[in-house]
Amino acid sequence: MPHKIFFSLISVFIICTSGCTMPIQEKQDDEYLGCEPGEKINDEEESCSINSENNDNEITLFDNKTESEENTDLTNDEQTTNQTQNEEINNIGTYEGMNVPNFESLVHYYNSTEWSEFELYSQFNKSWNSSQDNLSKWTVLIFISTDCSHCWNAGEYIGQLSEVYKNQTQFFILAVNFSSNNNFNATPEEIVAFQEKNDYFGCYSNTKNCNERPGEPHQFPYIDDRNQSIMYDWDVTGTPAQFIIKPNGIMEWNVYQHRTSNGGDGENFEQALNRIFS
Repeated sequence: MPHKIFFSLISVFIICTSGCTMPIQEKQDDEYLGCEPGEKINDEEESCSINSENNDNEITLFDNKTESEENTDLTNDEQTTNQTQNEEINNIGTYEGMNVPNFESLVHYYNSTEWSEFELYSQFNKSWNSSQDNLSKWTVLIFISTDCSHCWNAGEYIGQLSEVYKNQTQFFILAVNFSSNNNFNATPEEIVAFQEKNDYFGCYSNTKNCNERPGEPHQFPYIDDRNQSIMYDWDVTGTPAQFIIKPNGIMEWNVYQHRTSNGGDGENFEQALNRIFS
């Protein structure tokens, strides 16, 4: 059974040896703590939302035309119909049991001097069968903002969990910007500094040096979603937000479906990892 990690609301973490058990002490009524752009940073804020506006001056990930650009000659009704038909045929979506949407972006690997191209579907084996293959790694996606106080506080927690489950999972962080708040607009340098705990002032809503982030450097990849394109495709409304995906690309666990505020069972990220891999 994997080691357990226990923490309080103020992000104090203790790694227990095998056999150590203790109930997770989290707020149960509304278990999500996140960042709300446009408001004063408050570590006890319990709601999180992202403005739906998207600035045109954000980064361009690739020079090649996207599918949406190729369909610009279609009417809105035709595009909507095509998208609906494709989703129905392929069962594509972010709900549990569905094939997760693909995306392409730029990724930064730990200690790399450059960003490289990345495609989510390259991680999956569509023929994977759980009864025949228990060695293939599951994919964990976590959306964060390097300026979000709650993502800052969760830096150690995320790192600890990735270490505990490193034999079963591959963690990926998707770093987003909040277009509605100038203090939530990270540069690539800030993202890398948050990831590796480098000397760079600008994290935590431009108030802290990134090397002060709690926890150790994150040795798992960081994906650039500063233009929020992946965030919107995945219906992410705040940070942090976590997803657990089977090796064949099927969504196993979507944080939004388990929040009590959405009528869920209240299972949190750590509890889900414990249940799936214990």
